[in-house]
Amino acid sequence: MGQPPPSERALVAALDPYARLIEIGVGRRPDVARALAERGREVVAIDVEMSEAARDAAARDAAKSPEAAGEGSLRAVTADVTALATDDERAIRNALGPSASESGFDAVYARNLPAELQRPTVALAERLDAACLFTTLGFEEPVVDARRRATESGTVVYVAR
Repeated sequence: MGQPPPSERALVAALDPYARLIEIGVGRRPDVARALAERGREVVAIDVEMSEAARDAAARDAAKSPEAAGEGSLRAVTADVTALATDDERAIRNALGPSASESGFDAVYARNLPAELQRPTVALAERLDAACLFTTLGFEEPVVDARRRATESGTVVYVAR
């Protein structure tokens, strides 16, 4: 397997300080979530329709040996960020786990986040009192208040909270 693209490496590096993360819209590319789990982070990857690639990555993670348990984890969850941003606490706990509403997550992030999902992603991060970082589709500017963080690779990571 080759080296991940610079944009993935940049996002992983930006997220490295956070221990428990939620990836919004994991789609068919669980590479960032998997890289973070391999670095010892706990990651919940969500999408409205979970791809086979994300399910497989989470299943491989769940099958790790007990000795590897401290190395981080990746869990794939079918959920809608728009609903999570507005649902009651019970719905969030059901989707993300019991510690979600007790500030159990340090960061919410997304790669290639389309404009229509930026507001609910930031709203979910606010509900969880978590940082919010994302990249856009490249041709779009953020529709939410966010700082630009340029990386050495030229990738721009936006920090909304």
